[in-house]
Amino acid sequence: MSDVVTGSAHERARRALDDQGSADDLLEQDDAQDAEQDAELDRPHWLVRDPLRTAVVAITVLALAVRLSVLKDSFFITDDFMLSARAMENDFGWGYLTRVHTGHFEPIGFAVMWLLAHYAPLSWGWTVVLIVAAQVILAVVVWKLLVELFDRRLLLLVPFSIFCLTPLTMPAFTWLAAAIIWLPLMIAISGALRWHTRYVRTGRPLHALWATLWFVMGLASFEKIAVYLPFVVVFTLAVAPETAVNRASLWALLKRTRWVWVGYAVTTVAYLVLYVPGVRSAGNDSPVTAPSMAPLSDFAFLSVFRTFVPGVFGGPWDWQPTSYALAIVDSPRAFDWLLWILAGLVVVASLALRRNVGRFWLALLVYLGGSIATVAAGRVAYGGSIVALETRYLADAVIPLVVTLGACLMPLRGERRPWTPTARRAFTRVSRAQALTGLAVVGVVVVALSFHSIGAYARFSTNNPARAFVTNTVDSLEALPDTAEIYDTEVPGQIIGPLFAQYNTVSRYLSPLVGAQGRDELYSRSVFHDPYVLNAAGSLVPMKISPAATSSPRPNGCYGVRNGRVTVPLTQKLYRWGWAVRIGYLADGDTTGTVSLGKDSRQFPITKGLGEVIVSLVGEGDALRFTGIPPGVNFCVGDAQVGFATPSR
Repeated sequence: MSDVVTGSAHERARRALDDQGSADDLLEQDDAQDAEQDAELDRPHWLVRDPLRTAVVAITVLALAVRLSVLKDSFFITDDFMLSARAMENDFGWGYLTRVHTGHFEPIGFAVMWLLAHYAPLSWGWTVVLIVAAQVILAVVVWKLLVELFDRRLLLLVPFSIFCLTPLTMPAFTWLAAAIIWLPLMIAISGALRWHTRYVRTGRPLHALWATLWFVMGLASFEKIAVYLPFVVVFTLAVAPETAVNRASLWALLKRTRWVWVGYAVTTVAYLVLYVPGVRSAGNDSPVTAPSMAPLSDFAFLSVFRTFVPGVFGGPWDWQPTSYALAIVDSPRAFDWLLWILAGLVVVASLALRRNVGRFWLALLVYLGGSIATVAAGRVAYGGSIVALETRYLADAVIPLVVTLGACLMPLRGERRPWTPTARRAFTRVSRAQALTGLAVVGVVVVALSFHSIGAYARFSTNNPARAFVTNTVDSLEALPDTAEIYDTEVPGQIIGPLFAQYNTVSRYLSPLVGAQGRDELYSRSVFHDPYVLNAAGSLVPMKISPAATSSPRPNGCYGVRNGRVTVPLTQKLYRWGWAVRIGYLADGDTTGTVSLGKDSRQFPITKGLGEVIVSLVGEGDALRFTGIPPGVNFCVGDAQVGFATPSR
């Protein structure tokens, strides 16, 4: 903090000497106020004695309160259940943390999922605590980045408020599977940019080391950190305004900042050594497919002009649902057009008034271009250009956005003569009060649009049927009889969905809730005496079979054993599938037998007297075959059903 204060004092002194009475003073507090504030910063103080800090805390609390009101009423979505099940299946080790999942390398996210699955299984309350805590950390790191760049100024509240309240980050921060990658990524980018900026100014190797360590955190968060590398090249030029765009000056800048580039290069190579084999490993193939030009150009247009630009000013106006709790941008075209005009005015005005701000705009364009390219390579060929309307894919671009907006309004710390002659002439015609009033009016409009957009999104995020589904599951698990055995079926109601293959099964869905022993039984049990299944409401209820075939009628009502074997013909031939088979039998002793349908077979217990057992088989054919009946045991099958496991209610 003392470094910040000292730098601020030196800058004010320089401005007073070099440009006394210039237009810069119209955008800053007067010297007497600044001197008084600096005196306060040199000793401990409460919020009420530091108006800027009070404002920062108030904005942060307000933003978190708004987001919390949506987040607490949201719930888990599709991928969250799959990631929880995977976490339960693995030890907390290197292999689990570094596994590439659908192209994503996310050790930090996997660590969070493992902790939640093992210590707070399917607990949305603890999930909310973690997501909110991460958002608090992100807000603090972004504020520190802005202070590092522009010094401690009242105008910092403008980009900081936009960051805190933008709806662009809502889907990424309310969906757990997205939050565990986007929040660490954004924290890492903000931290890396802060220390990278400090290193460019000071040249101290320790600052380069800190920037590299933050970059490593980004590498462990999400592979989209790759976009940081081309962006930070232009960003370096932006935060070094004294560097001219010529070979000699650029080479001098590169030599002066060489250690941070060495750090980035070494860690990137180490990352690729882990990532590339992970992508190629069995079961983790996620091919990168370049889309054709038509959908790619449409994707780029939608990303920038329908998603990002409206999001800068508090959009979108409305959303369209894509699943039971997610939504994409769906603003009226006139709304978008109006904000395009506003964005154009901001860009043109900033280029006319602010020296070197074009470097920041170029850095933002590089980040957007890299972001669009990475998402297009992994999503457009499969989901189409419409995926551009998912704001979570551009959530991280909010960081370079607020940096650029800050550069439009304020000089960098230590920057000499940041304003153009046009700006100086304009500032002499506009009073400080008028400038701040204009900014306040725009700010109120942006905040109002943001609240409207967040509220519109909340209609979908908080209307999540998975909450009642999971609540019913937990309640029915607690009330389950001791004799109950859970039959594994697909999870009903599209809560997870067939896209997730074996993770769309009851055994995986329940695995975080039943402990290690219960999980092993769920995965392996194939013989049942008192089976229960999950119904459409999420409750475990007694099972019945909806038959696809039954045993053919027999005059004496029983298919008896001959030479240790029994063949029971079915009323129709069955295709290969996972079938539930109910067997009603009569035996005069306890023993075991084996039942087969096609090539699949199961051993099952036989008890004396009338009995019934249900087995699961993956097979096909027109008959059930029983083998392995010991000599001397009279055993016959009275009836059999082969069909689908369904809930009794």
